[in-house]
Amino acid sequence: MNLLRDLVLFPLLLCVASTTIPKSLEAKSNPSIPLERYQLANGLRVWHQYRPDSQSVIVYLVIKTGSRNETAANNGISHYVEHMVFTGTERWNEEQVKDTISNIGGSWNGWTDREQTGYYALVADRDISTALDWLSQIVFHPTFPVDKVEKERHVVFQEKGGQYGWLINQLEAWGYGYDLSREVEKALFPNSTLTMSVIGEEDSLKRIDRNMLLDYYKQHYTTENATLIVVGNIEPSQLKPMVTTYFGNLRSQGKPNSITNAIPANQGAYRVKVAGPMLNDQIRLMTGAQTVGDKHRDRWSLDVLAKMMNRDLTDEIRTKRGLVYSLSAYNNSYEDVGYFAVFTRSEEKHRDTILQLIDSYIENVRQGKVDEKRLAEAKTALIRSWLISREGNGAIAGSLISWSAILSNTETIPDYVSEIEKVSAKDLVRVVQTYFVPQHRFVAIHQPAITLIVGLQIAGIVIIIIVGGFIIYKIWRRKKVTKEVNSL
Repeated sequence: MNLLRDLVLFPLLLCVASTTIPKSLEAKSNPSIPLERYQLANGLRVWHQYRPDSQSVIVYLVIKTGSRNETAANNGISHYVEHMVFTGTERWNEEQVKDTISNIGGSWNGWTDREQTGYYALVADRDISTALDWLSQIVFHPTFPVDKVEKERHVVFQEKGGQYGWLINQLEAWGYGYDLSREVEKALFPNSTLTMSVIGEEDSLKRIDRNMLLDYYKQHYTTENATLIVVGNIEPSQLKPMVTTYFGNLRSQGKPNSITNAIPANQGAYRVKVAGPMLNDQIRLMTGAQTVGDKHRDRWSLDVLAKMMNRDLTDEIRTKRGLVYSLSAYNNSYEDVGYFAVFTRSEEKHRDTILQLIDSYIENVRQGKVDEKRLAEAKTALIRSWLISREGNGAIAGSLISWSAILSNTETIPDYVSEIEKVSAKDLVRVVQTYFVPQHRFVAIHQPAITLIVGLQIAGIVIIIIVGGFIIYKIWRRKKVTKEVNSL
């Protein structure tokens, strides 16, 4: 699941004592001021949530493209384009682009993930026109200055951690890696664009030139492939003419390629193992099953199951037994596929016990042993945490961004509260029986190939050998010189 989805749909969940949901909270899930959704003649979609109690506005322009729209030859180009749009527009140079929002006390940035690329400006409500103007410039009027292409390539490599891709790829081929989630996705969805790196590989990043950047930009940065999301204190009657002013005259210039759906291997149970340097001798442990994508109705039941497992397994494995420091359960989903995972760190000697406890919990659910009180508490915690997140414009916009990627203009955004409330014990039993089957299951382990302590020990031994060898050499030289002097 990407970070914006995590922000709203899977926030930090709060444990609460009550097992019922007050009607006052239920009412808040359906705000009195509805979400406005409309489309300009050029295809640009606009999603607007008016919040008169706010003094700010956050504006996003989201393009439906990311690493899943790439190939091995241009992997990383979505992220590269994101960097380039900030380097100059038809009206502003790079410094002016970066100062326009900052100079009025606002904040701005961009991000790229597997399925979307987004740009935002957060400003005081009186500065909404500046934010819209700025976004229209950087997203639809960039110039890709010739002298900035190499500079941004260097910046991307620095963000990546340097030009060592060939070494990392070779180490991963030998089973020495660091990205456990990516290795799980490779096993579950082989030959899928899901396995492509968002930041790109070294070979493809070196290959990308300005013409490739422009071609990709023209293909995907079209009004029909974009959604403008506005949340905050701006009335609909004020916003619409502004949107028309800054975006109404734009015309689409390309046809984006669509994402190829990932085809699950269905060849579990998978055993994924990587080894790499870590600070200590703990292993990282993931276990779970292939599930469903964002639009599937079972996502709600999987959310509730994750919340229950997160709490119950933490109580058993962390609080009672002290086998781990922390534990998290979640359903990581994309447009078409997903997987459920329980993740933790532990000592190697506790691995089998932890896996047995997790499997035992899943088996109890499979057999219909669901604690109704725990279920009610999990649903209450999810709903209240979601309601708390709705206090901020950014979190609301994050939720809308996620839905904009998968819903058509005519599809209704599901009501989070009512969907979570509907989940029953029978639903949990059903999703476990459906997805937690051998052909979908996986266990993934990241074992330390070398730890900080071992590394320091090896370094110490090497230093001792070098220093010892140097001392022996100096003694030998002194004796040799003395012998030569005496022979004279």
